[in-house]
Amino acid sequence: MAAMVSFKRTVFLVAAALPLLLWAAELFAQEGWWNYTWPYRRELTVADVPQTGLEGDEIGVATMPTGGLTKPDASDLVVVASGGTVVPHRVLMVGPGDRVRFAFALKSPITHYAAYFGNADPPKPAPQLQIKRGVLQETWEYKAGGVRTLQQARLTLEKPGELIGRDFRPQVFQGLNPFGPQDKICTRYTAYLNCTKEGEYTFSTSSQDASFVVVDGNEVVDNGGIHPPQRRAVRSGTAALKKGLHEVVVYHISGGGDPVITLAWQEPGGNGFKAIPPEAFTPVRQGRCGLTEAYGKTTHADFLPVQAGESFVNNRYYQRYSFEALIRQNGSSKPDIKWDFGDGQTSSAAKIDHVFLHDGPFKVTLTVQAAGETVARANTLYVTRPWAKVAQNELDNPADQAKLIAAYDFSAASPADLGAAIDIFNRCNQPAPLLRAGEALLKQKTAPPAVLRDVAPVYAKALARQGGDPGKAVEALSRAAAMTDAPIVASQLTLQAGQTALQAGQVDKALGFFDEVLRKFSATSTPFILQQAHGGRGGVFRARGEYERAKAEYLQAALAGGDLEKQSVRKGDLARHAEDYIRTQAYEDAADALQSWAEEFPLDLLEGYWSLLKVKLALAQKQPSAAAAEAEILVKVNPASNYAPELLMLWAQACEAMGQPGQARSALQMIADKYAESSLAAQAREKLAAPASGPTSRPASAPAPRPASAPASRPASRPATGMR
Repeated sequence: MAAMVSFKRTVFLVAAALPLLLWAAELFAQEGWWNYTWPYRRELTVADVPQTGLEGDEIGVATMPTGGLTKPDASDLVVVASGGTVVPHRVLMVGPGDRVRFAFALKSPITHYAAYFGNADPPKPAPQLQIKRGVLQETWEYKAGGVRTLQQARLTLEKPGELIGRDFRPQVFQGLNPFGPQDKICTRYTAYLNCTKEGEYTFSTSSQDASFVVVDGNEVVDNGGIHPPQRRAVRSGTAALKKGLHEVVVYHISGGGDPVITLAWQEPGGNGFKAIPPEAFTPVRQGRCGLTEAYGKTTHADFLPVQAGESFVNNRYYQRYSFEALIRQNGSSKPDIKWDFGDGQTSSAAKIDHVFLHDGPFKVTLTVQAAGETVARANTLYVTRPWAKVAQNELDNPADQAKLIAAYDFSAASPADLGAAIDIFNRCNQPAPLLRAGEALLKQKTAPPAVLRDVAPVYAKALARQGGDPGKAVEALSRAAAMTDAPIVASQLTLQAGQTALQAGQVDKALGFFDEVLRKFSATSTPFILQQAHGGRGGVFRARGEYERAKAEYLQAALAGGDLEKQSVRKGDLARHAEDYIRTQAYEDAADALQSWAEEFPLDLLEGYWSLLKVKLALAQKQPSAAAAEAEILVKVNPASNYAPELLMLWAQACEAMGQPGQARSALQMIADKYAESSLAAQAREKLAAPASGPTSRPASAPAPRPASAPASRPASRPATGMR
């Protein structure tokens, strides 16, 4: 089970980082502007500069929000060390959204740098930084190409598909692609080992599909071809290495499935293979970004979005980001802050966690009014799963995220977001915000069919359960059906409106919905929905006591054909399961079994045994009103049922539980009068003969149960289903 992570950890980390950012900001504020033709700069800090003594520059790497202020390819980016010295850099990746990832040379002992950008016509850039540190992973789409040999792999990587991601990784050891897509990708790792002893090193890869290892330009491991994930070192090769820096290039092409790969080695004098650990590679320092300054301005405002957590509900991931306003101003007046998260939601808090209800790009804007100035900073944030952290399997508690979402302005949310909100509220048993979100959804003119299909029934159920007014639930489903032109979804919701009305006893309204399904969607809906509409009509006539009309509709609703013996086995199986679930108090499973039975064999709704189990389930769940209603319906529509006496006895029991002794005695009297041959008749007469006491005595005006006699056109009795 995934660990549930509280928000406190993220808040602490952000709070701990703030003093460092503000200290760096003060340092840069005291420095002059390097070159005014670059109108923006962002502060960068590294913890320290490693002293490896190896050839090449020590390397820092940073992922910087750009606010859309750089050129599309970030060719206007310049990195300047504190003091004004330009240092070599290399842009690794631009996007998705407004961000750029770049590596830059570190100059000992300097730990403070600035990224300058925004020059519309920058001079030709200096030669790119030559990277000889760390493990640089570059991953592209795999479109086509050979995978059996190193030469084929190199040709494939010369003309790959679109770049998916480029960044430094701790080591060559992964079970998934940290940049997102997991299928049909090709990757090159360029790693620099710092060998601490001279000797013969043995390298190996364990991978799904092709992998190759090249050390200092020489092929060492050939693990080509298409093959499943390998659990051990299948292919290996040796290289004699001296102490010091060595380049290791790993090619990996994954045609399908998880892109699993491990680079392992056996050091001189070692015993057995092990994954090459992160400390064996030369270090790379992560740069921390500060706020962006605009040349000539005295008030600066910015933010650094932090992907702080995700939850999983109903096959959907919800992403939580932390936002904090970084402000520098003259004076001490309290700034006015406004966030626009690009999804219709806003806030005026300086620090806030926000849950995005769908993936994709969001233009997040921070507007600050301070010291008589208004400063706005916008970043297009591309929200998706944090793939680099997925293997950690840490999830937020959905209830914590639901509390954040409950504060949203649902009138400003999109229909898709309202659907996602309803899902998480339903999962976390938060009915109040669920009802508000559902109300906002049905005020929309239209909504995606899948959203209406999935959440309108959830909202309707909450209305009936919380509001105690099934009529509102019926109206909600009818309104949802009118919001879409998708015939299958519209017919399904109309059918559900009819079924809800029927359950609420609104038989005339229910019949109207079932007729609408058959009239309006007979050519465009699914056979199952049409069958259910006929079944709904049968339910209406059943509730009215019209046996022959109910039977005719149930015949239309019966599933087509099939082996009679197999049908009998299936019915018996459903009945036995329902019986057992009631006995073991697995009430939800019992209800599901009865529902399946009714859908597959609707004619059985007229015989009595299905009703008997339905009544027993309702009594077991302490729902005497539902039990009495079902017993009344069956005895009314089919008084000749072999199960009528037992249903009347349970009806009497339900009436007693509801404090209706007069109704209970009427049910017992009917057993004694009309079912004298039943074994229950004597028990009914005994109960009737018992002296009444106090409030349980029958009022003189208590009405008798409504069923009187079977219609003349029906036979006097019917055989039982044989499923007991």
